[in-house]
This record gives sequence, structure tokens and C-alpha cells, in this order.
Amino acid sequence: MRYLYALLAVFLLLLCLPASLHATHNRAGDITVEIVGGDDCGTSLTVRAIITTYTKASSVDADRDSLEICWGDGFCETIVRTNGPGNPPQGEVLDNDIKFNTYIGLHTYGSRGIYEISTTDPNRIFGIENIPNSLNTPFALRTIYRFGNPNFQLCNSTIFMTVPPIDFACVGQVYTYNPGAVDPDLNDSIGYSFTVPLFGVGLPIENYVLPDLINPGPDNNININPVTGDVTWNAPRKAGEYNIAIQMVSYRNGIPIDTVIRDMQILVQECNNVPPEIETEFDEICVVAGEVLEFDVTATAPLFEENQQVRLQAFGAPFEQFINPSTFTPEEDVYVDDPLTKTFRWETTCEHIADQFYTVVFRAVDNAIGGTGGLATLKSVRIKVVGPPPEDVQVDADGEQLTISWESPYDCEETINEYFQGFTVWRREGPNDFPIDTCTPGLEGRGYVRLNDVPMADIQDERYVFFDADVQRGKTYCYRVLAVFSRLSASGQNFFTLVESLPSEEVCEQLERTVPIVTQVTVEETDDTDGAIRVRWSKPDPEALDTLETNPGPYRYELFRADGLNPADADFVNVWVSPNFPTFSEANDTIFTDMGINTVARPYTYRIDFFVKADQAGGINLGSTELASSIFLNPAPTDEAVDLSWDFEVPWSNGSYTVFRENPTGSGTFDSIATVVEPLYRDEGLINGETYCYQVRSTGSYSIAGIIDPIINFSQEACAVPIDNVPPCPPLLTVSNLCETSSGCLEDDEIRNELAWEPSFNVCGEDGADVAAYRVYYTPAEGGTLEAVERVEGALNNNYLHTPPSDRGLAGCYAVTAIDSTGNESGFSNIICVDNCPIYTLPNTFTPNGDGQNDEFIPFPFCFIERIDFKVFNRWGQLVFQTSDPNIQWDGRNLSGQELAEGTYYYSCQIFEQRIDPTLPQQTEALNGYIELIR
Repeated sequence: MRYLYALLAVFLLLLCLPASLHATHNRAGDITVEIVGGDDCGTSLTVRAIITTYTKASSVDADRDSLEICWGDGFCETIVRTNGPGNPPQGEVLDNDIKFNTYIGLHTYGSRGIYEISTTDPNRIFGIENIPNSLNTPFALRTIYRFGNPNFQLCNSTIFMTVPPIDFACVGQVYTYNPGAVDPDLNDSIGYSFTVPLFGVGLPIENYVLPDLINPGPDNNININPVTGDVTWNAPRKAGEYNIAIQMVSYRNGIPIDTVIRDMQILVQECNNVPPEIETEFDEICVVAGEVLEFDVTATAPLFEENQQVRLQAFGAPFEQFINPSTFTPEEDVYVDDPLTKTFRWETTCEHIADQFYTVVFRAVDNAIGGTGGLATLKSVRIKVVGPPPEDVQVDADGEQLTISWESPYDCEETINEYFQGFTVWRREGPNDFPIDTCTPGLEGRGYVRLNDVPMADIQDERYVFFDADVQRGKTYCYRVLAVFSRLSASGQNFFTLVESLPSEEVCEQLERTVPIVTQVTVEETDDTDGAIRVRWSKPDPEALDTLETNPGPYRYELFRADGLNPADADFVNVWVSPNFPTFSEANDTIFTDMGINTVARPYTYRIDFFVKADQAGGINLGSTELASSIFLNPAPTDEAVDLSWDFEVPWSNGSYTVFRENPTGSGTFDSIATVVEPLYRDEGLINGETYCYQVRSTGSYSIAGIIDPIINFSQEACAVPIDNVPPCPPLLTVSNLCETSSGCLEDDEIRNELAWEPSFNVCGEDGADVAAYRVYYTPAEGGTLEAVERVEGALNNNYLHTPPSDRGLAGCYAVTAIDSTGNESGFSNIICVDNCPIYTLPNTFTPNGDGQNDEFIPFPFCFIERIDFKVFNRWGQLVFQTSDPNIQWDGRNLSGQELAEGTYYYSCQIFEQRIDPTLPQQTEALNGYIELIR
């Protein structure tokens, strides 16, 4: 109801306006908003709104030197035009009968909140193809602006656009556009979508359609990329003027902040023209703050358009930066002969570091339309500026804590507006020596835990320093450091749009090493009864151990073993005890070969306990090493290949793996065939039926000074025989029957379905080359279990006639599989369900007079009818006959068996058809009519 009142109000407003104001002129526009109030935007409630419109320059009577703006708090006012020559300003007249206008207003709100800022102006230009009656349709713009709480949110301004909202397109040619939206708040993300243009505040235009619904077709589609804002219309089919509305929502930390709607116009012309082309060496790039990004952009017209020139422009956030804005040179914005090459250059700074990509829109336009414009091509390049990693990270064991330090000063610690906030320190148990990707700052998902929630920047001895006291002996701790950038709330207490730098290099350490460190668990012999694994470890640090006073000798090692990976403590058994070494310098027996075990069937996990004062009632156990297992290789044979994977649990980080294959089998000589960084590999090009044996070598490191590096270990030897266990790909099925061509009921011998399928080798090439037969599956009910009904021999035999059970008619679902020469069966093809084609027609007269002709009321020949609900009424509406039998066979008697008088009777007949789901017969629309009973 409120919507109807609003419509009526707009209509009455239009009736009351002077006739001269009904001259049409509005083409495109938007409203942007920015907060004002000096440096203290946290306390300011004043905003500046800019209404931008593009109008028809020749509509002089409708030209506006002012517009009314409503601020969303109940207050509306008139604001004047601010651009162009004259006093008052007259706007700027552009080519192609277009005028550009800006209107600027200031407003102070009484409180914080969400405000809908709008303007409405009669009217739009005449003849917009996708807006019915655009001549009498007002032009309305709306922006939703949010004033956040300054103690919890940053200051806020809406996005603004750098690419004009009027463009040209040609019939039959792909059209592209991008608004070139810029977020002045640096780290808000933008989501893009189409919406319906407005004719009043909150009033979408009725019966508006997107341009591709004018002369629709498969080659006429318009869409918008929700991330980049790229609009693609492929391709206009009718000349004319079209309007679209692009809704752009700013998100901060995933929460929608502002919404700006740009109402824009596309002028589609009949033109024999092809848009220019733009070439860049990449579409997306990440750079470290402080680096200079420079690349060429080339625009060309197609080769056959010899007389055309091109103009190349660039828009986007890098050009709007208050520090070191980007450049696009040469700066001349004119049409020149192609190819035209310009250079984009951006000397990035730490203030440019952002969580979101910057988008640069390059626009190439030809001069095919009257020498003043033509078709344009846009290409978006996304640029991410990331913070440099902290350098020279070190870690030292210091009593019961670990001290992490790194280089000072940090490259980006001096920033405008206190953008740099400090550092966070991240830790994990055991190393993760992953390669650093410039486009992936931060450490989420890498197995590290952040140790300080609030960024810190403590300095000691001219280095940044962090102390980690939450550590245990015997464990290896690995650290990385991130720099943190963020805007602060007005209170200075809360961080927003937090941005993390690239991670530092990793450093690892233990507390003063009073326990050994396992450095090897390698399989030396593969056998199911006489296998062997060599275990090696490093001695504790003698200085940390304090062998003279705190932990004197004798010393002893005890080795424990458990089956499998990740065993429970109770699963370990003691497999070796060293002698008691009188002095620490003699405790060098740090290698043990565990023999007589089954290295074929399983991996083994080990730990070493270390004892001091070993001569005193068994000694004192200072602690255990971290658990370390052998590598267990799992070969999985398949068609002409073996898939290898391997498992392990170790406290060091394995950076690479070398795969070895025995050549020839049984020779005992293994050759390397690949080096990989993930624990899996496929060995291809093998011969089915032959045996292939493998072994894997890992190369790892603790990244701890003084510990053996690299750490080398071997898996057991494992063999496999490639077999053809790969089924062919499924065929592509079609099903047809006479229901598609027949207009009457089918004869019994016609009630069958014809299956045909595209052979597997046509569907997927080599993956379907080894087909020997096909198997046909059927179920009478949709969703039922498909059962095999036939095997069709031969790769080229690709059709089958199937007669469903008599009580099902034609209804049923089908699928086909392919079977290769070794019996591997593919998955189901596409499942196709077919239904019956029910026919049921009733006559309108019968003669139940006992002459043997037409004595019963029966339907014409029918088919595929499950049952009916047939009722006959006399002229007073009384029920005289009913049945559920599709054959009806009414003999003219009433429900009591008495003959009815001749005359006109009325019937209703609800039909329940025999459909593909027998439990839910399809109820159709009722048949209603009259019957003449003649005696």
C-alpha cells in the first residue's frame, strides 16, 4: 500500500509541474559522499555530497542550474550546479549532445546512523529501449551512507567512479565497461551487481528489463563481474539508447557499509566497426611496497580498419593516491595512429599497502563515430601492494624462554597517519619451510599460532625483540614475524581493516637442549621378518646440560618403538638400552639399527629417553625426544601407471622427495626418476602385468644451527604390478519413442523406447578407446534403483530397443555404461527419464436402448490412464452415477440401478495419468461437459 501511495504522489507531482519541465534530458548519474571536518573525522557529522549527472545538451528548456537533494534525515534542500563556464555555472558540454553537471552540497547530521541520500528530477530522455515510456519516467539517484561509531569504526566516505557513465556500442560487437570505482578508505572491498534504475526514492522502474532482453537470443547476454565490476554485453542486437544501473556495495571486514547506484547509458549504433584491442603483459600482479611497477600498455585497431585512430586512457585508484600517484605517459589524451603504446608507472610506498587489490582500468577507444568517439575496449589490471617481510629474524635459547629478534629499523615503520602498527610473532611446533608467495601475505592456514594479539614494537640492543616463555623442553619451536598495518578508530583503541605483511623467513630452536634430537629414521632393509631401520639422534647441548653440577653422569639412552604412525604412549616398547657412559664425552653411541622387524607391512615410530645420574636407582629421565617415524611407501597400481604416496610423522620439515625405481626389476639397482615437493607421484608409461619396485628418499631440515642438515631418510622398497583397472568414460545417452510424433494411442508393438548413445571413444577419445560392450540399465520409477536389462556387445553398437513392463507403458528411466576388454565398467551415462503420453477423450452422447449399439457411455480409445474420478449429475445437480474405471461403461442407470430418463446430463472427470512415478499418479485438469442420453 505504501508503494501505491508513493506511485500516486509521484504521478500527482508530475501533473503539477509546468509543461516546460517535462522536456526530457537525463541520461546518467550518481551520488557520492565524503566526510568533512578536518583531521578529526571521528567527531565530525558533516558530509559533502556530489550529485553527478549527464544530460542531453540540446534540451535547453530542461537544463538544471540546481537540483533538490534529500539527506535522509527528513531535510531536503536545493543545491546549485558547480561546474562549467558562466556565473552561475552552465555545466560542461561534451561531444554527442551530452552535458556533464556536478552539484555539491554540505550537510551536518544530528546523530550517527544510516542515511539514504537521494535526488529526483523529471525526466529521462525519450526512447530508452529498455525503459517503457522513458519520456514520462523521472530520473532518480540514491546512495546509502553509513556514519559509524568513531570508537569502533573508521571514518567513512563512499566510493567514487573515475570512468564516465556514458558509452557507445555497435550492433553485433562485444561491449565492455567498468566504472573505475575507487575506495578512498583504502581497504574496503567492493561488490558489484545490476539493479533496477529508480524513478523515485526507493521506487524501481516498473517493467524495466536488462538490455539483453530487447531482442533476446543466445548471442545476446549482459553480465557483470561481482569482483572486478567488468560489464560485458555480448552482443547488442538492436540500435538505440539503453540504461543500466550498477549497484556498488562497500564492505568493511565483511560488513556492508555504503551502497552507491550508478545509472548509466549505453548508446548502441548500427556501425560497421570492431572495437580496439588492448595488450598488457599480465592481468594481475603483486608488488612489495617500495618497488616501482612499470609496464607498457598497447592499444591497436584491427588490421582491416586502416583509417581509424585510437585513444588510450587509464583510470583507477593508483591515480588517486595522495602520495606517489601513478602516471600514464605520454599524457596527451588524443587520437593517434595505432599501435599506441603508453607506460604505466607507479612508485609504490608503504602507505599503499592494502588488503584489497587496486584496479586500473585501461580504456582504448577508436574515432569511428563522427571523428569524436567510437567503440571502446576496457581491460582491468589488478595490483596488490604488500608489506615487506621483517628481515634477519633470529631465535636464541635463554634459560626457560626463547628470545626472538629481528632487524630494526623495519622498511615500513615510518608511515603517514600511523598506518604501521607493529609486529605479530607466530609460532608452530616443527618447521614449515614453504615458499613465500608475494600475493599471499600473512600466515593463516600454515599451522602457525599468533603469540600476541596486540601488535608490538619493543626494541632491545637496537633490534626488535619478543620473548616466548610458554615453551617446553624437547620440542622444536619455529617462528615467523609479520608486520601489521591498520587504520585506527577515532578513539585510537581499535584496529580496522588490518593488513599483514609478507612473512619473514622461518627460524627454529629448542630450549637449551638437555634432551637428544632425532635426526634419522631410515629403512635399511625391506623384509617381512628380517627388516631393519637405522635410528640416529644428536646429543644434548653440553652447556645447557651442565654436566659438572646439575646433571652429572653416568648417562644412558633408551630407545622405544611402536607400530604405525601416531601411536599411543602405551604402545611403545623398549627395544634398546645403551650402556651407562661415565662421562658425557663418551655418550657417543647415538646410532641404533633396529633389526628383525617387518618393514614390508608397516611403518614404525621411535623416541629416545635420556637419563642422567644413571648409577642411582636407574637414573633420572631428563625427557624424551619428539616422536619420529619411518617413511611408509604406498604404491597403487592402475592402467599403465603406478600412483605412489607415502606417509610419515617427523619433527623436522621435509622439503623434497626423490623417487627411485629399480631398473631392471630384481637387479637391486635403483635409479631416480623424479623429485617432488609433495608426498605423491604418478609413474606413467608402464607396461601392464610387469612388476615395478620403488623407494623414496626424503630431504629435510630442522633449521636449527648445529643440527645435521640436510636430514636424509629412505622408505622401504615397495613393488606393484600395473593393471587395467581404469574404466572407460561413460557414453552419452538419448531416448526417444513414438510419443514424439504420434497424435493417437500407440499399438502394443509400438510401446517401446529407442535408446541411442554416443560411443565412449567419441565422448572422451583415448579414455574410451578400449570399449568392448555396453550395458543398459532401467528402472520403472524416477529415483528408483537402476537394474541391468541388457548387454550390447561391440564398441560400435550404440542402440537398443526396450519394451517396459506392460503395466508401465513407456514410463521409465535409463542409463548406459561402457565395459572395456578387461571388464572395467564405467559409471552411468546421463540418466534419462521418459514418460507416457496419456490420451483420454469422451463422447457427448449415447443410446442405452438395448439395441446392442452405443448402449454404454465409454471413452474413445485411450492409453496410459491410471484411473479416473468420473461423476454424472442431472439438471438439478444431483449425482446419478460415478466410477473410477477409465472404461466407464455407464448403461444409463442411476446409482440405484433405475433407468434414467433421456435428456441432458452433466459430467466432471478428473483424470489420473499413468506416469513415471507409480506411487504418485499425475492428476490433470478436470474434463467437464454434457452427455445427451437418448433412448
